[in-house]
Amino acid sequence: MEENEAPREEESQQEENNQERVLRIRLRTECPCGTGKPYVDCCRDYHTGKRAPETAEQLMRSRYTAYFFRLADYLVGTQHPDTRPRGIREELEQTMPDMMWRSLKILSTSKGQKADNKGKVEFVATLHHEGKLLQHHEKSRFKKLKGKWKYLDAKG
Repeated sequence: MEENEAPREEESQQEENNQERVLRIRLRTECPCGTGKPYVDCCRDYHTGKRAPETAEQLMRSRYTAYFFRLADYLVGTQHPDTRPRGIREELEQTMPDMMWRSLKILSTSKGQKADNKGKVEFVATLHHEGKLLQHHEKSRFKKLKGKWKYLDAKG
């Protein structure tokens, strides 16, 4: 049995090293949200809970990046509870692996600044799904809940 333990430990350690390497690369690369900033200086603090987005657009960008990195918990946590569908986490976990997000373009914003309580963000997100290049065009509504921006719906 001792002979089998060493290879498993080595494989486990190698997997941890690979995950750390991927994380270091991710932190230094440009954030998928399109600001041009490195991920570590952009959406990472939102995803880790160190900071909350101050504007509706920042929340929109961080949610796009959460789709890009498949962070279902962040997406669920940033959706307003009044419009959060039952089973959304499971649905996200099931569908996210089939989607490869490519780019985000913010078309317009209305309100949604630090002092506002509501805002709208219109955007186009490009993705690959089932071998097809698609564009998702949405006019999102955002609303603050206990001082934090939340995604309300696509009825903007």
